[in-house]
Amino acid sequence: MKVKASEAIGMAMRAAGAKVATCVPGLGATEIFSDYCSQPSQEPIFSFHEEVAYTVAHGAALAGRRAFASLKTHGFIKAGNSIIDSLYSGTVAGFVCVVVDDRQGIQSDSIVDTAAFVKGIGIPHKAADVENVYRDVLKGFELSERLRLPFALIIDASDLDINSVVSAERKLSTALHQYRRDIAQHVLCPPFCRYQRKVLLCKIQGGDWTSIPKPALLPIPASLPERWKPVAERYARLFEAFKSVKGPIVAGDTGISTLFALPPYDCIDVTTYMGGSLPLAIGAYLAGCRPAWAVTGDFSFLAAGHLGLMEAALRKIPLKVLVLCNGKAETTGGQRIPDGALECVVKGYTDRVTYIHDPQNSDEIEDVLGKAAHADELSLVIADLR
Repeated sequence: MKVKASEAIGMAMRAAGAKVATCVPGLGATEIFSDYCSQPSQEPIFSFHEEVAYTVAHGAALAGRRAFASLKTHGFIKAGNSIIDSLYSGTVAGFVCVVVDDRQGIQSDSIVDTAAFVKGIGIPHKAADVENVYRDVLKGFELSERLRLPFALIIDASDLDINSVVSAERKLSTALHQYRRDIAQHVLCPPFCRYQRKVLLCKIQGGDWTSIPKPALLPIPASLPERWKPVAERYARLFEAFKSVKGPIVAGDTGISTLFALPPYDCIDVTTYMGGSLPLAIGAYLAGCRPAWAVTGDFSFLAAGHLGLMEAALRKIPLKVLVLCNGKAETTGGQRIPDGALECVVKGYTDRVTYIHDPQNSDEIEDVLGKAAHADELSLVIADLR
């Protein structure tokens, strides 16, 4: 059977069992996503920001569900921070990102050397054989799952109307991929970064990355630098209570809070870029991990996390978000956050916000976190540590 290449890609995503899909509207990317959604007649849900769209799909793949993102080249570049981090944290199930090029400048602000960028960022990739793009998609998922890395398939927008062969009998196994907590692999932070670099290089070279010795999981706050111990001690009571409400996967953000992935707390399971906790948690939710929590600092939330908050609201996902509000960027030197900045951003979510006014009061902490965990709507908990 022959169909347009855009349809063949959508059919291949279905044949691969990709249940989670994201897209930001753009030349070619929209057509692919719409063709994917038309097969079961579902309403397409578009994202506004490419870094969020990519990270939602990555979060689902980390949680064990095949996923794909459809992005135009410029959007793929915008998502670069998340893409790099997805290489270091890896995946559990297959994750294919279709990167739609625009070599003719049909509908772009500039013409980009897409192949050079994709190669430079280091993600496993292939330029699509348009007539056999269905096969390329399935092979991309197979490679992604073998390497435990995301895969990028590049296709030019002008080629999407070309006829492509669909082998309807060619499908992938629908066996579920089991998420297992592995913070040395999935939590990006200084104690693990050298190990994660070795793992990534080993994966790309086709070696046995599982034989690389893992770093020790040292307990906190005892193992932290002296300057961070007082901060961690202020967070300790919050995380002690949080252990009882967390779901199967909690997404964290770069900063001291992510170190509560370590024992004896074991509260954070996956972490990538600053602000990535919310879209990661959305992806985990879409993959079936519920309740889905994101834990972030106020600086990370203001930097990019609020983009994920809007994604959750528009998708009507009852995401749970814990914001540790200390009024500064703690790990980068204590740069102050302007007064009123956080309140300005969350103003549109006033009816979803609750406060922990005394983060040393165990009764208050347990009450607020418990109500948020059991709410059937988006819940934003702000712990005021200022």
